[in-house]
Amino acid sequence: MNRFVVLLVALLVAQGGCSKKEGKDRAARSWPRRAIQVSCFAAAGGGTDMVNRAIGAAMEGDLGVRVNVVNRLGGRGGVAMSYVWTREHDGHHWGGFSESILPAAVMGGHDTTARDWTYFLVAGAPGVLSAGGNGKYKTLDDLLAAARQQPGKIKVSASTTGGLWHTKLVILEKAAGVRFNFIPYEGSQPSQIAVLNGEVEATLTSLSEQAELIKVRRLIPLAVMEDREVDFPGLGCIPSVAEKYPVFAQVPLRQWLGFALPADVPKEVLDKLVAAFAKAMASSQIKDLAEGQMLTLYGLHGEPADRMVREMESLWTWMLYEQGIAMKSPAEFGIPRPPAATTGPSLPR
Repeated sequence: MNRFVVLLVALLVAQGGCSKKEGKDRAARSWPRRAIQVSCFAAAGGGTDMVNRAIGAAMEGDLGVRVNVVNRLGGRGGVAMSYVWTREHDGHHWGGFSESILPAAVMGGHDTTARDWTYFLVAGAPGVLSAGGNGKYKTLDDLLAAARQQPGKIKVSASTTGGLWHTKLVILEKAAGVRFNFIPYEGSQPSQIAVLNGEVEATLTSLSEQAELIKVRRLIPLAVMEDREVDFPGLGCIPSVAEKYPVFAQVPLRQWLGFALPADVPKEVLDKLVAAFAKAMASSQIKDLAEGQMLTLYGLHGEPADRMVREMESLWTWMLYEQGIAMKSPAEFGIPRPPAATTGPSLPR
């Protein structure tokens, strides 16, 4: 009798498991069943927010549902990451991210790493160090001279400690032998507003985010924080910081803006999402955005995007750890140390 009961219970459990799996399979095939919510880790008005709203709107027609962006700030991206991660991994919740969520684990923001997510990379732009439009600093040398005269006094803003722009500011400090007073903000938009309000003297954000402010001379671009200069329409050449400090040509960390989903989202969902993403990337809506905001389109997804992001995570997190900025070792999260001779990730230029 006891054996019969045990067998009956086992059969019912097995049937329940099969039913649950069949239910998930049916749900994946009928995806999306409701509006999609994108939890953006950065403030409204910044590059991550702008790109996610644009790509979401471009994908709505193909998906047949609304794609709504909600800004969830805090915890170096951890608030948005946690919100998405703790929802059902059924494709209805995306994370609106940039490259600056990659150090989240070592900076104490969230325990997941790049291997736990799958990425859709829309676009990116070079970082630019710019001063306020009052004309106090006209060149990079002007700003560096002030920093040498007043160590730790010149306030420079960027988004999040350990983020891409903060990392590049640290590289500049070490290369130039100066020390700024770094002021972090939750996103590039508030970082730029801080300059306009006189709270800080310079900011490091992306060219696409600064473009309109540069055009009206409210920001004065001092240097592109990458290995190539930029020809800015109506203004001329913005010099590359690598002209003075070649180390910037050896640190292949570049901005990407896009979204990510937990890596265990059903394949049927990802297949539909990939098709909608590819169609949106080819749309005039996204091409016009890139042209107007001085963005380089990437359109990466699947294995190429995931590989590139993992390589960047490895290079970046170990750099932060060795510089004493990271709170935890990448080894704690199984993030491999990059090869000594690594050339880093490659993005379209």
